[in-house]
Amino acid sequence: MNPFINWLATPYYFNPSVKFKFKISLIYGVFIFFFLTIFKPFLFYEFEIIILEYTLLIGLVSFLGTFLTLYVPAFIFKNYFHEDNWTIGRNLLLIIVAIVSVSIVLWSFEEMYKEPYKLRKLGILELISNTFLISLIPLTFFIFINEKKVRERREKKVLEIKERKIKNEISNSKKQYREVRIVSDNGKDNITFYIDDLVYVTSQGNYASFFLKNGGDIKERILRITLTKIATELKSYSNIIRCHKSYLVNINGIKGISGNARGYLLKLDFIAINIPVSRKFSKQSLQSLFR
Repeated sequence: MNPFINWLATPYYFNPSVKFKFKISLIYGVFIFFFLTIFKPFLFYEFEIIILEYTLLIGLVSFLGTFLTLYVPAFIFKNYFHEDNWTIGRNLLLIIVAIVSVSIVLWSFEEMYKEPYKLRKLGILELISNTFLISLIPLTFFIFINEKKVRERREKKVLEIKERKIKNEISNSKKQYREVRIVSDNGKDNITFYIDDLVYVTSQGNYASFFLKNGGDIKERILRITLTKIATELKSYSNIIRCHKSYLVNINGIKGISGNARGYLLKLDFIAINIPVSRKFSKQSLQSLFR
């Protein structure tokens, strides 16, 4: 496809704010008034006697014409002017329509001054050309302001996404690193750890061994407590299951299953030994533990 056509089809932001349209139109009208009054380009030196009246009229027409062009079509053809459908090509077309419309209105007003003051009336094409030339400065300013608004809008959106991501990470962090405190049967000793650092727990009689991740190693902590009580303490954590009468395991660390229907073994990350599984677990139910 032609690069120019591609450029025209490039997405562009159409600001739907009525306040923004009014402000831009007012700035454009005021600029036109002061520019024509001060510099008197083209044949405006012939209007010396009525320069303020004439330039004020042009400024007012420029303001109203621009505002109506930005507001009315967008109000009627909402889908066409929707920001998701807006492109550079459509934006340029709107600018051309605005300038041509203002030029036609100004051209019709020239009759009011031509006869009384014996002035040469400009042709419609000449007036449109002059209007385009005078509009270059405010149009450049308008594009700059619009791009600034777009940039601020995108930066705000990026910031919102980053903040949401940080909140999610914090939320996930809280979920993943919930601190657990297990108190011994006699109430004198306790173990505190993060739930995701727990690899597995095994028991021998009234004592339990907690195997916890400690950097790249596994650390064993022993506490006088039954496995049944530990299972009760950790029942709210869905990643901790009792897979055997003597074992609790963190399913997030499961990396494989071996054995057969007479007895399965769980292979875990970080440790070389395999964890036995009670026969009440089918292979399908064990495979469902993988994440």
